[in-house]
Amino acid sequence: MSFFDRITEKLFPTKGGLATQVREVMHRSEKDRKAYKQWKESEDKNKLLQEVAQAYYYKKTNIRSEIDVHILNMPTANGFAITYHPQIKEKHFQYLLEYLKDRVMLLGYRLVNKDRRIIEKPNYVETTEHYYLKPPITAESMEKMPIDQQFGNVSLSQVFIDNRPSFLKVLVSFYSDRLYQDALHFDDFVSHLFAAEDHDN
Repeated sequence: MSFFDRITEKLFPTKGGLATQVREVMHRSEKDRKAYKQWKESEDKNKLLQEVAQAYYYKKTNIRSEIDVHILNMPTANGFAITYHPQIKEKHFQYLLEYLKDRVMLLGYRLVNKDRRIIEKPNYVETTEHYYLKPPITAESMEKMPIDQQFGNVSLSQVFIDNRPSFLKVLVSFYSDRLYQDALHFDDFVSHLFAAEDHDN
């Protein structure tokens, strides 16, 4: 199955062909959290972010890169997907999902869901780790119309095929009706994700 087939299947899933499906709340072990913290403070993190950011902006200008990035543009959603490249350590690619989640939360976003879904398909097992975040809309802010939705709702997911990294997807969906202010520009969201910082909390 090609990368685009997998992306299409993730966005428009079919009902049939599922042998086994398991869905659970995702938890990281203490060992994984410590290892992620060490990576987050390392030069390896900076190097990976630079490479992914460069690949993203290269893709925007139709320049080829070793790391394959796919731009996702839809009427009420924008995003991108990063295909795993063997030059990236598998654990570092997994940490990238955690890091992007942390970056979104620095914007004041709330983590409303974290889950892991395992689907056994005819020829492989697909595992998806997923975070879903919403902007800090309060009852008080909803009284002020139109509502400030910031960038919109953020979905971060990472897919593994037979326990090997396959791709990571960032998708930001927004409302386009008169109840909400126009969403902030997606390019600014991406800039925040990849912005260099001396210290990450």
